[in-house]
Amino acid sequence: MFFQTINKLSHYFQQEFFPENTKGETTSKIYLIYSFSIIAFVFLFSLGIKGLKTSNPILSTFLLGSALIFIVNIVYLKKTSNIKIAGNTVLYVLSALMLYLLYTGGVEGTGPLWIYVLAPLFFYINGLKQGSYSILIFLMLMSIILYGIEPSALHETYSESFKLRFILSFIVVGFLSSAYEYSRETSIKHLQKLRKDLENMTLKDDLTGLYNRRAYNQNLKTIHEIGGSILMCDIDHFKIINDKYGHSVGDFVIQKVAACIQQNIRKEDIAIRWGGEEFFIFLSKLDENQAYLVGEKLREMIENLTIEYKHHTLRITISIGISPLYKELPIEDAIKKSDDAMYVAKDAGRNKTVKSI
Repeated sequence: MFFQTINKLSHYFQQEFFPENTKGETTSKIYLIYSFSIIAFVFLFSLGIKGLKTSNPILSTFLLGSALIFIVNIVYLKKTSNIKIAGNTVLYVLSALMLYLLYTGGVEGTGPLWIYVLAPLFFYINGLKQGSYSILIFLMLMSIILYGIEPSALHETYSESFKLRFILSFIVVGFLSSAYEYSRETSIKHLQKLRKDLENMTLKDDLTGLYNRRAYNQNLKTIHEIGGSILMCDIDHFKIINDKYGHSVGDFVIQKVAACIQQNIRKEDIAIRWGGEEFFIFLSKLDENQAYLVGEKLREMIENLTIEYKHHTLRITISIGISPLYKELPIEDAIKKSDDAMYVAKDAGRNKTVKSI
C-alpha cells in the first residue's frame, strides 16, 4: 500500500510537471528523482520525528533538515526543470547523510547499512565516468572516517574486521553498479544508433543517399520559414540513357549527379531526390540571383562530368529552374514556378539555368 501510494505520487509529479516534453532517459531520471525525493522525505521525516522523542536531538535535526531539502528539491525541479542540479542535490544530501550515519552509527549501529544504496544512484544520475569519480571520492571519505579518526572520537565503535569488510563490500557493490551502468549506456548508444539508422532509411533515398519526399514533408514548415531559393533540376535525355544503356547505367548516372549536387551545396542547404531523374534543391537564405550562380556552377560541373560505368563512357547535362521562396509565397507556388522555369530551359535547348518569371 505504501509503495503504491509513492508510485502514484511520483507519476502525478511526472505528469504534472513534465507532461509531454520529456522522453526516454530524461523521463526515467525525472521519475527517479521524484520517487526518491518522496521516499526519502517520508523516511527521514518519520525517523526525525521519532528521534525527537529519544536522546539524540542532533541526529533528529539532521534528518528533518535533510527531509526539508528533498521537498525543496521537488519544488526546484518543477520551477527550473534542471535535472542535473536536482539529481546532484539528491546525491549530495544522501552522501552527507550516509557519512553522518557512518560517523554516528545511526540507530544501534545500523546506520552504515543504508550506504549501499548510493552506488547505483551515483552511476544512474551522473553516468559512468562522473559516477566513478563520485564513488572514489565517497570511498575516500568513508576511509577517512573509519581509519583516519580516532576510535574514541567516533560515536560508534567498529571492529577492524567490520571496517575492512564494509569497505570491500562497498567496492564490490560499486563495481557491480559500474558494470551495469556500462552495459546500460552501451545498450542506449546501440539503440540510438539503430534509431538514427531507421530514420535514415525512412527519410533518405536508397539509391542516392539524398533526402526523399518524406523528409521534405517533415521539414516543409521549416523550409518555408527560413526562406531562400528553390532549384528544380532534371537530367537531360534521361529516357534515352535508360533505353540505350539499361536501367543499371541510368541508376549509376543518377547516383553521380546526386553526389555532385551534395558535394557542391552548403550544410544548411537541402538536396532531395524529387522523383526519377528530378532533384529538388533548397538554398537557404539565398536570393534568386545568388541561387542562379549556384545553379550555373552545378550545371557546368555536371556538363564537364565524365561518367564511366563498366565499358560505357557518358557525358550528361541537366536543366535547372529557379524560383525565390519567401513567406508571402506558398511553397507549392514556388515549386511550380521553378518547375515551369526548368521546362523553359528544356524548351530552350536544355543544359541551361533559367530564373522564374
